[in-house]
Amino acid sequence: MSRAELNRGRFGGMAALGVVGAFALVAAAGVVMSGSPPPGYTGGDGVLRAYPHAPAASWTIDDSGMPGYGGTGQVAVAGTAGDDWLISYPSDLGRSFLLVDATTGKPRWPGPVNAGLGDCAVNDAQQVGCAVRLGGVPDGFYLVDDDGHPQRTGPLDGTATVTAVGDDFLRVDQLGYRASLRTADGTLRWRRDFSGTPKPRMADGLLVVDTTDGRSAVLDATTGAVELDCADCSFDVYPRGVLAEVTAPGHESVSVYPRDENGPARTPVRTAQGMRVVPGPSTLPVLTGAGSSQVLASSGYYEVIDPHTGTGWHIADPELSKTTQPCGPLVAMRKKDHSRVFYTLADGDALGVVPPPDYLDPSRNLDYLSCVGADHATAVFAAPDALTAYDAATGRVAWQRDINGQASVVDGYLVLVEGTEITKLAPN
Repeated sequence: MSRAELNRGRFGGMAALGVVGAFALVAAAGVVMSGSPPPGYTGGDGVLRAYPHAPAASWTIDDSGMPGYGGTGQVAVAGTAGDDWLISYPSDLGRSFLLVDATTGKPRWPGPVNAGLGDCAVNDAQQVGCAVRLGGVPDGFYLVDDDGHPQRTGPLDGTATVTAVGDDFLRVDQLGYRASLRTADGTLRWRRDFSGTPKPRMADGLLVVDTTDGRSAVLDATTGAVELDCADCSFDVYPRGVLAEVTAPGHESVSVYPRDENGPARTPVRTAQGMRVVPGPSTLPVLTGAGSSQVLASSGYYEVIDPHTGTGWHIADPELSKTTQPCGPLVAMRKKDHSRVFYTLADGDALGVVPPPDYLDPSRNLDYLSCVGADHATAVFAAPDALTAYDAATGRVAWQRDINGQASVVDGYLVLVEGTEITKLAPN
């Protein structure tokens, strides 16, 4: 039996052959996955707005627009709600926060809110809640009004970090074990303790809490009840499902839980033993082998799955490398000659080929770059000194931009943090 026939058999006949260059990369695609999500601009999925050409700066905020900034430490977008972006930067003993209009970069407030050693977040109702400790006003929890003035809504209660959860705020105390969800006016919805310091995050509408003792949980945001949990694992959330990845050596696996408007199912539709999720921002999960079997494998094997069903398409070839890069709605598969082939995640269609790199030009060598994000036409990768965008259909470089810092995706936009400046790049 041929390799192609073996590969087709694994997924019950959902097969299509894609020949790229001199080698056949076998993709069991069949049909477009019905679960492929539309662009949601969540950042974590790496979906970009259109950047087919070199972008200009939409706006830049430097240290002159961040009162109290000492010139060292990380500037970041701490949260977004509609056209409101909450900018965070180091100042005095802790951090200050400034709400800006994302379309212009102009401040919404006359000045920043200094939270000191506390924290701020912006909720879905576009309210900024701040736990202030040793900051610009007496310790407590505050809502910032439209004029930028903090209005106290209750005591600090030891809050060290704040995470927006819908219209509410999840507060973790400074001892690092207790989390409580409160309304904007301070009314307690629920409280629970954790065995390790909780690090909450909102992922595609679900509340995920990772803890420092290696546990992770998906919580019902309205009650705090545990919907899924595991040890030595992490959760990856997608619009149609949740993947639980166990990383303990010798016990690597990926369990796939479908989800609907009521949350994730309690029983997985599939558990893939000896597999792991390939890291990188993407709209659909890419799985590959893990553990000793992967180390001993002579070539790469990858599966792209619909998180609602656990099935999808796969690709294998003797010339396929064991390194690949998911990027938004695309994936760049590497071959052993270091060339790359772009595929669409939703259906496995082969697109352009990136030739083997010139090792004298590391800014165009995908071996050294990390995915920032992509749309269906252009994939943007970053090194500390440059952004490089590839035309996915041809594999050619579409544009480059010199940078001196970090690039990220915020609400689908490319954002640069370079020294004391933060810049939003305009789509084109």
